[in-house]
Amino acid sequence: MPPKQKSLRALRKHVTTACTHCRNNKVKCDGATPTCSNCHSKGRPCHYKQREDKRKVPVRVAVGLLAQRVDSLAQYIRNAGLPVPKQDEHSHRVLKGVLEALELKCDDLAVENIQALSGVEPASLANPVENELCTRPHADSTALRDGNGTAASRRTAEASAFLTPGSETVGTTSHEIISRLVEGQPSATAVTSGGAGQNEQVGSDPESDDEVTDQFSCRLGRLQLTNDGQLRYFGSLSNLTLLDALVGAAPRLSVHKDTPMLLENANLNREPDEAFEEHLLELFFSWQDPSMHVIHPDTFWRSRAQSKHEGQANQYYSQPLSDAMCALGAAYESKYHPQFVVFPRSLAQYFGDRARLLLELELDCPSITTVQTLVLLSHHEAACTEDTRGWLYSGMAMRLSLDLGLHLEMGPYIEKGTISHQDAEVRRMIFWGVYLNEQFWGFYLGRSPQSRMDAVTVQPPPWPDPLPPIKWKPYPNISSVTQSSVPSSLLCRQWIKLYEIMIPLTDILYGCSEISKHALQELTATTVDRLRSWKVDLPLELGIDKAYGFQPPLPHILVLHMQYHQFMIHCHRPYISKRYIQPHPPRGPGSNHARRMCVESAIAIVEILGLYERAYGFGRASVSIIYYVFSATLILTFTTVPSRYVSHEQLLTNYLGTCFRALEDMSTCFENAKRTSTFLRAIQEQWHTQRQSWKTRGKKRKFGRPCHETDTSRSLDVNAGPPLSASDDLPSVMDEYGPSLDLGVDGLMAACSPFDASSNIHSMDHNLCSVLFSEGIPDTFI
Repeated sequence: MPPKQKSLRALRKHVTTACTHCRNNKVKCDGATPTCSNCHSKGRPCHYKQREDKRKVPVRVAVGLLAQRVDSLAQYIRNAGLPVPKQDEHSHRVLKGVLEALELKCDDLAVENIQALSGVEPASLANPVENELCTRPHADSTALRDGNGTAASRRTAEASAFLTPGSETVGTTSHEIISRLVEGQPSATAVTSGGAGQNEQVGSDPESDDEVTDQFSCRLGRLQLTNDGQLRYFGSLSNLTLLDALVGAAPRLSVHKDTPMLLENANLNREPDEAFEEHLLELFFSWQDPSMHVIHPDTFWRSRAQSKHEGQANQYYSQPLSDAMCALGAAYESKYHPQFVVFPRSLAQYFGDRARLLLELELDCPSITTVQTLVLLSHHEAACTEDTRGWLYSGMAMRLSLDLGLHLEMGPYIEKGTISHQDAEVRRMIFWGVYLNEQFWGFYLGRSPQSRMDAVTVQPPPWPDPLPPIKWKPYPNISSVTQSSVPSSLLCRQWIKLYEIMIPLTDILYGCSEISKHALQELTATTVDRLRSWKVDLPLELGIDKAYGFQPPLPHILVLHMQYHQFMIHCHRPYISKRYIQPHPPRGPGSNHARRMCVESAIAIVEILGLYERAYGFGRASVSIIYYVFSATLILTFTTVPSRYVSHEQLLTNYLGTCFRALEDMSTCFENAKRTSTFLRAIQEQWHTQRQSWKTRGKKRKFGRPCHETDTSRSLDVNAGPPLSASDDLPSVMDEYGPSLDLGVDGLMAACSPFDASSNIHSMDHNLCSVLFSEGIPDTFI
């Protein structure tokens, strides 16, 4: 039943809300707009505060706005071809009564009525352009026609006219508004509410608008100053790059107040005296830093003095960093030092545990020293045979270096004055040190570190080095040795080139089975050629003079050459088998050439070990050298156990003895060396037993030189360059060793398999595979 038409409302005798001046003076106000009679007669501005009066909430305006919004959403759903959700009968009836009482209309209710009666949607409502969402209420026109109406009714009518979609002022749909915004045109709503003057002011400054637009649409991240005072990198998707500094959060304290209590509870609160701490730090810089350069000595000592003696906080010194350096330096001291008793912990374990505890507290507000601490602790954990923790620390260091923006080129920030030139160079040095450390761990554990280098913009350290030159000499001082300048930037660049050459092959050769044997051999040949070119192009400053006289070669350079020869082993080792990944039909120099290259590279590593021993001794070797000795010893063990040619076996056995002597001496410093030696002796015994068992069962094989092995233009041939001095007669050795070397993988396959040898083309002994095709160490030998 349609509602009854209401009669015209009578004019109010008194207004409900007076203007501001009449209200303050407590006089009668007639409510005239825009100026009441009292304000008009006295010539003062007239203002009404109807909106601030909570007793006069414009219910009708609010309901009209909601009805308009419902119509817009309902029409949008219909345009998308989706069904509009139905209301239950009771809610529909109540809402309809409210709208009729307020003399408002909602087309969505009308559509529901039509659908309820006919079950068919009207065609007129399906078109959003031809359909008007609302109509002007009758009461508004009544109030507007009466010039003597009250202020409340006039303001309600104006608000309703503004909010009603059917009005000519705002007769736009949401699609039209979006179109105007995209085209850069002001909408009708903006013109009505802001006025012409405001609209002209916004449109008259296109440069300001372009600057804001460019800032908002920027797709690249940048460094940002955070609450703890650190520069951190945020990508554009974080939305935090729109301000120059983060706001809204209180900065954390860099040092926890409960740190002394935590150290005391962990029995790690004993502090070393100044002289003993400096002694351990000097040991670190002399023997560990050459293979893991992430700390510039001059910068560290200067920052340490400012922090400890002047009380100035410095970004290049922290207590966890100092303890981590002491942990690595303590490896070269007595396990239980008489001057600093921390029993039952060893000296290195005490500082390592202390650095680990303080590092956990520092992760709340990480800094550059946190990155350096993680790198050092990764090597400390490797020395302690905690490979998993070391792997995690290495990955955390890379993640945190990205968080601090160390991977970004600092040129624009230097121009802005955000950072100094020297600080930028230190950041560069630290990032590439972190990168090299992560790559080392990838090879050490036979895993891919998965570092994204496409986002890295910082260039490798330039040469000559812009930082102060690093002076190095053995510590404790040896009177006959003078200080030498370390070409740290040149070393870093060559390390980076060496890893970049090897990484593509390693990811495929040792981690991908979905590749043809011919393509794999082609990639291996290319990598070997690039490695040889790297060696030929090596600067003179990084060469090794085997006949050195007064000045021994730097340990930094010796470690670099060991890594090169180990990579040559990695390239050839899978090809020592005649059947495993050799292409069919045969192509390339064959398995004998691969075995020859592995033996030559292993001998080269042992020769460099001899240089290191004569110059400094194995008791001053770094942790990474254990890994190189491990690879060389495996090749020599595989070659010499057992052999029928005693004369030539003795030649290689001497090299093998050097490797075990090196591991024995290094085991006094590193637990990892002891574990490696135990593993190698176990695998040596296992291989010897397997080969002897094969002989005693009467298995006979005919050994002979291969008649012809197909050669190609792209092979693993590395005859370019002079042979190694220790293996000048190695060709004859390898010729006579051919039968013995052939006992390698293929002989073991025949001995260990119950099937015929012809069926073992793609099968190998599992324990042997774990050694020959990965660098991991089984837990049973830990």
